[in-house]
Amino acid sequence: MLTLPDLRGRRILVTGATNGIGLEASVALAAAGAELIMVGRDAQRTEAARLLVQERSKAEVVAMLCDFASQASIRAFAADFCQRYDRLHVLVNNAGTVNAERKVTEDGIEATFAVNHLGYFLLTQLLLERVKAGAPARIVNVSSTGHYGATLEFDDLG
Repeated sequence: MLTLPDLRGRRILVTGATNGIGLEASVALAAAGAELIMVGRDAQRTEAARLLVQERSKAEVVAMLCDFASQASIRAFAADFCQRYDRLHVLVNNAGTVNAERKVTEDGIEATFAVNHLGYFLLTQLLLERVKAGAPARIVNVSSTGHYGATLEFDDLG
């Protein structure tokens, strides 16, 4: 297991926290004493992940919901977060998706681009004052090597 410094008193938000890197990072951060907020898009999966993180880390953890394919959901999540919390010490933008076939969000944006790029940008902008209030603070954007096998049509980003 990764050894982290004592994170007591540090509020950390992890998106895409229901599996993979987000789930394992949540366990390590909570075990190091962080006040952890896990974010997922599906209520049942998010709650199951929260319980798993609590069991493995022996720490209390908060779960919140947000669908990064929906700008309305991101805005609602950010408003709820800002109403609950006055500061954020670390924002871990980890939520991501890959679609084998073209999929368009309710906002009319190609889903992979909406979630993996625009979602992070919008959430970060909406929470930026809370991050500044948590200074010294950090924003961490997680990525993968999936882009090595991808192409991009600059004349048709949709």
